[in-house]
This record gives sequence, C-alpha cells and structure tokens, in this order.
Amino acid sequence: MKVLFSNRSPIMVVSVVLLLLVIGGLFFYQVNTKHLATQQTTSLHKELQAIYDKIPTQSGKSDFLKQSNNLTQKVDAELVDLDSQIITCDANVDGLVSSNPNVGSSCVSGQGAKLSSTKGLYMGGQCCGVMTDTKEYHERLNKLQAYKNMPDIILDPMHTPIDLARKWIDYDNTTALTPDEQKVYDDAYAMSKEKPCCCKCWHYFVDEGIAKKMIKDGKWNSKQISVFWDNSEICGV
Repeated sequence: MKVLFSNRSPIMVVSVVLLLLVIGGLFFYQVNTKHLATQQTTSLHKELQAIYDKIPTQSGKSDFLKQSNNLTQKVDAELVDLDSQIITCDANVDGLVSSNPNVGSSCVSGQGAKLSSTKGLYMGGQCCGVMTDTKEYHERLNKLQAYKNMPDIILDPMHTPIDLARKWIDYDNTTALTPDEQKVYDDAYAMSKEKPCCCKCWHYFVDEGIAKKMIKDGKWNSKQISVFWDNSEICGV
C-alpha cells in the first residue's frame, strides 16, 4: 500500500479506499440478495408442491399447475378449494359412493383415479378449463340465490353434494316429458348459451333433471330454464 500510494495525497488514498469498500459492499449485497431470492423461490415451490400433492384428482392437479404457473406463484385459496373438489366429466356418479370411489377423466385431464374417500368433497367444476378469476363465479352465485327457497336446487354448482347430483341424474333418467313439455325444454335449449352444460357430463344431466322437474311442476317457462342453466355454469373457462 505504501508503494502504491507513495506519491498520492491522503485525500486520494481515502477516496480510493472508500470506493473499494463501496464496490465490495455492493457485491456482497447482490450475492446476499440473490441467495435470499433463491431461498424464497425454493420455499414457495415446496409450499405449492405440498398443495398440489393434496389435490385428489388429476384434473384438479392440472388446473392448479396452470394457476400456479407450474408451481412458481401463489394461488388464491378459493381457487385451491375449487381445485380440491371432485373434478370429472363422468356421468356415473354412482361410482363415487362405492367402497372404492372412482373418479373419471375430464376435458382438462384424460386420467381418472381412485379416491381413498369422498368425505368432505363435492362434485366440482373446472372440468373443461381452468378458472383464474372468481369474479364471474361470484356473480353467478349471487344470481342463483334467487332460487334459495326451492327444495334441493343447487345454489353453488361447483360444490354440488354427491347425493344431490345422484338424485337429479336419477330423476332425469326416469322422467319423460310430454310433447308439450318437450317443447318448453327445446325452446329453453335454443335460448340458453350454456345449455344444461357444455358437454354431457354429470352436471349436464343434473341440470336437465332440474329443468324437467320445474317443467313437470309448471314452475318455470323456457326463459326461466335458460337463465338458470346459464347461471349454473361450471366449465371454468
């Protein structure tokens, strides 16, 4: 140091030393910041992986992967709950009440699975596409509150009780409409954007059963049926 700065003024020496300290400090800060960011990324990935592992169906897992951008960003707790329901297009709901519950595939995943239990789980949505924004979902829930006084009407189709799904599917299978009643149904079908559902999954036959019941009882006309169907959408996209 004496040789290096022998012909320099004390002020210059101090300035150089301070500059070296600043450069060293910046280097340390960058290294430390990068290390901290890596730790946070690793921790978040582990957290998301744990959530992914708990989701019971492959369809739900597929939806969660998209929502979390392949386990790199947090997902709203409400979306995680929707992912964690029974997501399937299979109309054979009876398979879910056996001793070895079976879940069929859906449009978002061609892989079915066996469940250890269906306790605490509902028939869910997002069977044709992943939901990333719950705004429209809540808007539809608010509109479905208009039917809250009707027995066994499903007010949250993305949390449909298995027993209620079975009831309406059974009603649909065992109920035939007269020609005049069928005309009401056909007109509703033509009016509705959603129809009973976008594909002939369990939800399609649930909503068809509800429509048949309302027509049989003389409670709904074609327009009312079409409005109910559109507000009962569960596809996810």
